[in-house]
Amino acid sequence: VLKDREQAQEAVIRLEHGQPILFGTDNTKGVVRDPLTGDLSVVAVTEDNRSQILVHDAHTTNPNTAFALSRLADADTLHHTPIGVLRSVQRPVYDTQMTEQLDTATEQNGKGDLGALLAGNDNWTVVG
Repeated sequence: VLKDREQAQEAVIRLEHGQPILFGTDNTKGVVRDPLTGDLSVVAVTEDNRSQILVHDAHTTNPNTAFALSRLADADTLHHTPIGVLRSVQRPVYDTQMTEQLDTATEQNGKGDLGALLAGNDNWTVVG
């Protein structure tokens, strides 16, 4: 299905950020969200429902729509297979956040002393 250009037009949903999710020959099919359940479904585009066609937002922080789009594909026939960027969110990486946290702690409390930490204030000796 995906290799045949004509069949792919009917089966593949090409996602483009900021654009309505339309596909099929002459964009006759679209993806809408059910207002009651939040589920996504494929509909034939008409003048009455054109305003309900979902606009793809790859940069939303909520992953629900990207997940729902990925679930549209039929595993057997590959119809309604979304391709493109489902989700692209910029977030800080763990290393950066950890380094910033350590730098902040050092600024607030000064550089630590491992020897003083190990010796501590409350020592005791085990005699045996």
